[in-house]
Amino acid sequence: MGLALLIGWAVTPLDRSIAAKLGQSSEVETLRNLDSQFGQGLSVAILGGYRSVTANLVWLSMNRNWEQRDLAGTLGKIVFATSIDPRPEIFWLNGSRIIANDMPTWIVGQENSDSLVKSTEGRAIADQFAVRALTFLEGSRVFHERNPKIYIEEAMILWRKSNDLEEAVNRFEMAINAEDPPYYAFRVFGELLVKLDRKEEALALLEAHYETLPDNSIEAMKPVVADRIRSLREELTR
Repeated sequence: MGLALLIGWAVTPLDRSIAAKLGQSSEVETLRNLDSQFGQGLSVAILGGYRSVTANLVWLSMNRNWEQRDLAGTLGKIVFATSIDPRPEIFWLNGSRIIANDMPTWIVGQENSDSLVKSTEGRAIADQFAVRALTFLEGSRVFHERNPKIYIEEAMILWRKSNDLEEAVNRFEMAINAEDPPYYAFRVFGELLVKLDRKEEALALLEAHYETLPDNSIEAMKPVVADRIRSLREELTR
């Protein structure tokens, strides 16, 4: 069986105008080339039970594509690595960040990165890759359905890249209700609620969170949370 079939064609082909502009092959063409690039030994390794080692080798190989700003090759190997072994959290988090943050800049150029926010065309490119990153992260659900970091990552993409703040709120709610959410999730969620002028909700969230915080944890940042609670109370009583 060809290795490309293992991916299940998880992503749609690159926009043709973008691929032509970069002079790069499409994602489908890149996936079809994986067999010849890695050789039959990779197929044997996967079928022989060495998925973790094989996925790491593919990921390390992807770094070279990333350094060359090879969009199709990078995306193909990100999807390939997670298809071989979907368990490593770092594949999903770093993969989505490359898709959402790096790839749009590759298209417009570092010197034009401001256009991803300021111009209509640039925002359309940024949104396209935000959607791709979110679609990619959906593939993590089988092994990471209760992983709060996945939902936080989705929330930040929706907030910073898609400007879909209401959907970002939904993802943060999923994050804080998942298994062992990190302390910072509550603080960032609170700031998002403030940005949406939902200060009462932000205050209630942080007050409840504060009661659960340990006193001697740097990560918990209990004094910072206390200061934010105090500030919100003052704002709401003006």
